[in-house]
Parts: sequence; structure tokens; C-alpha cells
Amino acid sequence: MKKIAILQMDSVPGNTEVNLDKIDTMLESINDSEVRMAVFCEYGTSGYCTDHSLVARPVPGDVSSRLEKIAKKHNIWLCGGTSELIEGRFANTAVMVSPNKGLVAKYRKMHPFGDERDHLVMGDEPVVVDTELGKVGLTICFDFIFPELARILALKGAEIIVNPTFWFADSFSEKTGFAPSSIMALAQTRALENSVFVVMACRTGEEDAPWGGKVRGLGHSSICSFSGKQLATAGIGEMVITAPLDMEARKNWISAVNYFGCRRPEIYKEFFVV
Repeated sequence: MKKIAILQMDSVPGNTEVNLDKIDTMLESINDSEVRMAVFCEYGTSGYCTDHSLVARPVPGDVSSRLEKIAKKHNIWLCGGTSELIEGRFANTAVMVSPNKGLVAKYRKMHPFGDERDHLVMGDEPVVVDTELGKVGLTICFDFIFPELARILALKGAEIIVNPTFWFADSFSEKTGFAPSSIMALAQTRALENSVFVVMACRTGEEDAPWGGKVRGLGHSSICSFSGKQLATAGIGEMVITAPLDMEARKNWISAVNYFGCRRPEIYKEFFVV
């Protein structure tokens, strides 16, 4: 049975080469031919709290080209976050790389967090890509707070939804109780409500926050089944986790519960303002 992996990494802000080498090394540690895709975190190639004018690159470009070489070397699909340069501006982008075809898709984060609205090029197109493991829908971090995007991806045929992310704690969020249990529950919920596998690849480690103090990656990456079951979870620190994706079991689940067949879109449309 085919499996998927999460590379839970501590990205070095501003040091793309070190981060790419780290992805390469973590893939080297996977000694399992059934693992056919690996997912790493949001801004995995660059770090989050860094000067993106120094690290952003066009996609396709030299960073995505290096990811293509890594994917080919390890004969594995590779998905994760990078800083994309677009005519002097930047996007928070996730790429999907095939070991045979190279870069096959990219997705730009649609939902801005904090001041991202002021300086990022935001995406406006949901992306579902055909892969060896099935149809994969792409999201990034804060996108998962909004159930609409995950539902759109599922309606477009996604069987797996990936979420490269940097859920973090700081002096403010820690006081509110925002914790690893919050993001793990979020992954389970998005999986269950859409009858999809969810692969949430989180960041671990600390970065200097631009507003002062530290932001601490919550880690606790997780792979969830279509029923919301946690198939694999990480703790804090760099590590690789894997889980099998039983597509036949998913088909049986959908046939039994038929969540989408119970929807009432004729009612919902009254409440959606476009």
C-alpha cells in the first residue's frame, strides 16, 4: 500500500541552501519504498520570519529546480512551501514536484494572515493535482481555518488535502490556550467533514518575530484518515512520520456515510455572499 510522509523540519531563516540540503537528508532517512510522497512545511525552503526580498525566487526557478533534482534523486513526489518572486513582489507558495515530470503544480496562499495582505500576492485559484497517490488538493497554513477552501477542493475531486504550515505560539497566543491540540483537531475535522486524507506538515523550532520576541513552531504534524482518525503524529523537533493511504477503505467509507449526498446546497446558497 502506498504511503505518504511528513518531513517536520526546523527551517533556517534566510538560508535556502541549508534548508534544501535538510530536505534532501530527511528524505535519505526514509528507508521504505512504499512511501511515494513527502510533504514539508510552509516556507520550508526559506524560513518564515526573514527578508523575502533576499530569498524569494520565481517558480519555476532555481529553488524549484533543486527540488526537482531532489525528488528525482529519491524517486519520490515532493510537496511543500517556498517563497515565490513575482515581478518584485512575493507569494507564499506551495509546489508539487513529480520525480519524473518535475514541477507539475503550484498554489499561492489564498487567505492572508495578519499583515500578509499588505505585502503578499495572494492566490485566487484552488488547485487539485493528479499524482501517483491520487488527486491532491493544496492549501497553506491559515487556509485551513476557512472550511470553504477544503470543501471546494473536495468537490473538485481531491482525495488527499495537504497543508504545509507554520502554526506557531507566541506570548499572545499561548495565553489564549492555542496549542498543538488545537491544530491536530483542525486537521481531523477537515479530514472528517470532507472524507479525505489530510496531511498537515508543521514547522518546528523558533524564529525571531518581527513584532518582537519569539515565535515557536508547534510541531505535531499529523496525517489523518477520511474518518478523522490520526494515522501518524509527530511531537516537537525534527522528525519524519509516515502513514499508509488506504484508498479502498476510503471508498467504502464514502459509500457508507455519503456525507456529500446529504448536503443541502439549495439552502446554503442563500447565505453565501459572492
